[in-house]
Amino acid sequence: MMKAFHLKSWPFGLCCLLVLLLAGCGGKSPSVAYYSLASIEQIDPGAEPVAKLDLALGVGPVTVPEYLKKSQIATRLGGRRYQFDEFHRWAGMIEQDLARVIGNNVGFLLGTDKVMFFPWVHYFKPDYRLLVEVIQFDSDLHGDAVLSARWAVSDASGETILGSGKRDYRQALANPSYEALVDAESLVMAEFSRDLAEELRMLALQR
Repeated sequence: MMKAFHLKSWPFGLCCLLVLLLAGCGGKSPSVAYYSLASIEQIDPGAEPVAKLDLALGVGPVTVPEYLKKSQIATRLGGRRYQFDEFHRWAGMIEQDLARVIGNNVGFLLGTDKVMFFPWVHYFKPDYRLLVEVIQFDSDLHGDAVLSARWAVSDASGETILGSGKRDYRQALANPSYEALVDAESLVMAEFSRDLAEELRMLALQR
C-alpha cells in the first residue's frame, strides 16, 4: 500500500527551501516611496536673498485641511474626488513640512537665520509671527499643482495683526509622475514664500 505523503518527513533544510520557493511565487510587493518638499535653495542653487534684515521670525502654526492630514499624497481625480496613493507618501507630517519650507524660504529671502517654528522655546522673542492656513494643496497628475492659502503677520504676542491676505497659485506638472508632482508643489510654495517675504520686508521698512 502506498504511504501517505507527509511534509514533516522531509529533511528540515528541504522544507525550508520549499517554503521560500512558495513565498516567492506570490511576487514582490511594490516598495513605498517617501517625499518631502524642496526649499528655494534646493530648487535654484543660484538664488539670492531679496533683503538683509536683522529680524527674528516665528513661523506657525501652519494648518491644513483634514483631508491632507494623511501620510499618503493626495491627488485630484476631478470635481471633489481625491485619491491617496499607498505607495507614494510624505516623509513626515505635511503641516510640519510646509512650515519648514516656508520658514527656510522666507528666512533665506530676507537674509536672516533667526527663524523658529511654533511652538518655539520661551526665550525666543520674534519680531514678527507668521501664521498660515492652507485651504487647498494638492495636484492633478495630468494637470496642475494648486495652492490656496490665507496668511497673517502679527506681533510677537499674536494679538495685533500687522498684515493679512489670501493667495492662490497653480503650477503645471512637467510629467504625470509623483516626482513631478512634488516638484510642482515645491514651486508653488516657493512663489508663496516670495510673496510672504515681500510682505515682511515692507512691514520691516515701515517700522
